[in-house]
Amino acid sequence: MNEEYYEESHAEYQEPENRLPEWLKDSPYWLIAVLVHVVFLLIAATIVVFEKSLEEEQARTIVRRETKREEYDPNKKRDIDRKPEILKPQEKNPLLQLKPDKISKTPKGTDLNNKTNKNLSNTSIDDAIGTSGAGAGAYGNRFGRGSLNREGGSEATESAVLAALHWLRRHQNPDGSWSSSDFLSKCDSQKYGAICTHADATKAYEERGVGFEGYDIGVTGLAMLAYLGYGHTHKDGEYPEFREVMKKAMNWMLKQQVKSGDEKTKGLFGAPSEAVDEWVYNHAIASMAMAELLVMSQDKIRLARPVSSAAEWILSAQNPGTKTARLGWKYGYVDGYNDTSVSGWMVLALKAIKACSALKLIKLSPEDYKQSIDGAIAWIESCTGSRSGKTGYQSPGDEGSKLLSFYGDEYPFSKDLSCMTAVGVLCRLFAGQTRREDKLKMGVDLLMEELPEWTPQTGRRQSKINMYYWYYATYALFQFGGTKWKDWNEAMIEALVRNQRVGGCEDGSWDPIGEWGAAGGRVYATAIGAMTLEVYYRYVRAQ
Repeated sequence: MNEEYYEESHAEYQEPENRLPEWLKDSPYWLIAVLVHVVFLLIAATIVVFEKSLEEEQARTIVRRETKREEYDPNKKRDIDRKPEILKPQEKNPLLQLKPDKISKTPKGTDLNNKTNKNLSNTSIDDAIGTSGAGAGAYGNRFGRGSLNREGGSEATESAVLAALHWLRRHQNPDGSWSSSDFLSKCDSQKYGAICTHADATKAYEERGVGFEGYDIGVTGLAMLAYLGYGHTHKDGEYPEFREVMKKAMNWMLKQQVKSGDEKTKGLFGAPSEAVDEWVYNHAIASMAMAELLVMSQDKIRLARPVSSAAEWILSAQNPGTKTARLGWKYGYVDGYNDTSVSGWMVLALKAIKACSALKLIKLSPEDYKQSIDGAIAWIESCTGSRSGKTGYQSPGDEGSKLLSFYGDEYPFSKDLSCMTAVGVLCRLFAGQTRREDKLKMGVDLLMEELPEWTPQTGRRQSKINMYYWYYATYALFQFGGTKWKDWNEAMIEALVRNQRVGGCEDGSWDPIGEWGAAGGRVYATAIGAMTLEVYYRYVRAQ
């Protein structure tokens, strides 16, 4: 039976028909092997290209997720004696990720002596703000929170920044703005369980924090920069309430931009005001804030055109120096006057605008940009003493302008603090000058002679509180680095963190009792104080 079954089965089995094409049957084995390898290589290449495209798509995606955050406690003492080592590692802040080809693995300048990540004066428009190579932001970068620890920050400095941001949130106007003079009427202190003691009309204007009218656009820009520095946009950030703050602020700022056909006003954030000569400050600071917001959020639909228009006004409003060069800016549109203070803010705004262009969010001519930065540095050079290294406001080594009080007399502030020298040093470093430049080194030495010190005016002793000076000098010395930065940083923390308000409605704010505080008020002082304490991660410094 088995043998018969085998024979029947074997008889039914037939050799399968060979269906290979004649050309393949006649081809030599080596040719077939080559064809097989080519097919495998094409498949592998397709997989690699697909994976790379997927990675780039993921890199462009904004990840939104909630992370565990430190709860805000207004009664918690911001102890500056704590060491940075007590900081605990955090998850990476879910800020937007840039395309891999936009960020170099090691941030460095074009010269080993250059203390910024890029030269602003070169023909390239690739530049970076913030340690991510994108925008100012806390921890959302390849350095992570280590940048804070490594550069001298601590839990105390971060708690001070957080407290300042909460104070600003409580005093934001319903329309999204902040007011230099009228923020008290919008203070819903009962909502936050605090007593708004600085609304006491018996206190002096400076102590209450009431500033001058006309600077709402400028102080709103500063407040936005403080939130941006902490890694928050209208789309992303660790604190949902801060995202809402930024959304309202952005919408308000967009409404302030002039959309007329007049080249003298088109693109301005806020129309020129006869009541406020310094309206150009408003535009410079607002442009800086909106450009950083564009870089961090990449919201081209809402922000690309406004930032482009703001940039065009800045470039067209710069004063001419010679037939082929520019100089600086002052209080008008090509008004023929220049000063170092306005020009410094314009350089910072252009740096942020350049970052937008590097990411192809807007278009910026490299030639126009280079000419503008070179002109600003030429102005600073003309205002810097060749022997002293001191940069003046409008002439070499002058002491700068003085603010008049409500009563017409000059505020009793020390003019030994060379604020314009700090502006000059930072602009020189951002423009690519090296640490070996004589005037830059002399400028740094001058800054080190006047470390931050919270010394109010008493009797005949003039006040040495100047948060404007501290802001610029802190960023300049951070870029310069070395032991000078370490010494400055310790003094800056001592002055700011120890003297921040703790408890009550004022919690997180600084009294605007320093020079220029009377103009911008408590909102100005609090915003620029927070920005100063964000120095550890706002701008890259070459390693």
